Amino acid sequence: MIKYIYTIVKQMAHDTLQKEGKWSRTSLTMFTAWVIAIYMAFYDMKTNGFHIEVFLTFVGIAAGVKVIDAYSTKIEK
Repeated sequence: MIKYIYTIVKQMAHDTLQKEGKWSRTSLTMFTAWVIAIYMAFYDMKTNGFHIEVFLTFVGIAAGVKVIDAYSTKIEK
């Protein structure tokens, strides 16, 4: 089971963080920033409790990224 999960995560990383077979610096930078932001949010939640502002910020960013992705896909067509 763990090997299966590892394979899926590895494939997702290659599909998401690489462009034309090379690692994308922009994607790697964004991934690193997200990992750090999520770690900081969880650390803050552990030490200070749940904050709705942090949750809504993550929801807003995720929605914004989805809208921008849909718009850029529309432009490419």
